[in-house]
Amino acid sequence: MIAAFPTRRHLFASGLALAAAPLAGPARAQGRPLRIIMPFPPGQGSDLLMRLLAERLTGPLGQPVVVENRPGAGGTLGMDYAAKAAPDGLTIVMGGSGPTTIAPSLYPNLPYDPLRDMTPICLIASVPQLFVVNRDFPVRTVAELIARAKADPGGIFYASSGNGTTQHLNVEMFAAMTGTRLTHVPYRGSGPALTDLVAGQVPFLSDTLAALTPLVRDGRVRAIGVTSRARSPFFPDVPSIHEQGVEGYESVGWISLLGPKGLPDAQAARIEGEVGKILAQPDFQAKLAEQAFTPSFLGRRDFAAFITSETTKWRRVVQTAGVKLD
Repeated sequence: MIAAFPTRRHLFASGLALAAAPLAGPARAQGRPLRIIMPFPPGQGSDLLMRLLAERLTGPLGQPVVVENRPGAGGTLGMDYAAKAAPDGLTIVMGGSGPTTIAPSLYPNLPYDPLRDMTPICLIASVPQLFVVNRDFPVRTVAELIARAKADPGGIFYASSGNGTTQHLNVEMFAAMTGTRLTHVPYRGSGPALTDLVAGQVPFLSDTLAALTPLVRDGRVRAIGVTSRARSPFFPDVPSIHEQGVEGYESVGWISLLGPKGLPDAQAARIEGEVGKILAQPDFQAKLAEQAFTPSFLGRRDFAAFITSETTKWRRVVQTAGVKLD
């Protein structure tokens, strides 16, 4: 059974009441900067949010906090760098769903294991995707998509931003859970895939709220379902896929913080607690909303369990779909 994503009752439920124990060791004493490794390029929504978070952590932690971009290989290069960093409290990493819980099943020679080589600190925020269709495609609900797919196995093509991406695996999980067969058309990024969707070259895909919102608002594509368990506050009129009868279906992207293995528990606890306080600030929540993120705080122990459940879920999807990457 696929594990459920944290519900709103988890929000700020852990970590907010942690004692503000001071950071131990030479990092705080010497005022040396804490680096947040960003495993994706500058300018993305998650990058902007990490920079804002770094600014707000600097005062409470008593040391400069800076963001350092180390993109490449779907985020795995930056994650590997952080996993191999010294556990001295000077290096942590922004972990996303891809390099943290999907990559271990996709890459046979991945040089790090998030469950073995990293210290979970906290989950910060989440964002679902939308299932959308070309406006001329005669499907308006998930039930209609399933019926059409069962009537024509393999006859419905769907685009994605590339093999092994969440846009790809979201649909493969949907196909496995509904007993349907859909034909994957991988593109080199979301841009070309969305261009062909609007033009009617492909009828269907899953992509992020940030990428799809302008197209849905302008009526160039039609949203038929959201991939979170509950409806998104950004699209309250679009029912979730779970709500439409695919019980247990859930896929959300997320941002988090992790450290290398051996990061002292007192340091992880201090960062966790300060991030929780920042997430409670209304203006920071507004910044999250600008990037279509919803606060979804989990402290380090609950976050560790969440990583385990998500890794298990995506391993099942990858194995069922037979997805392989070099």
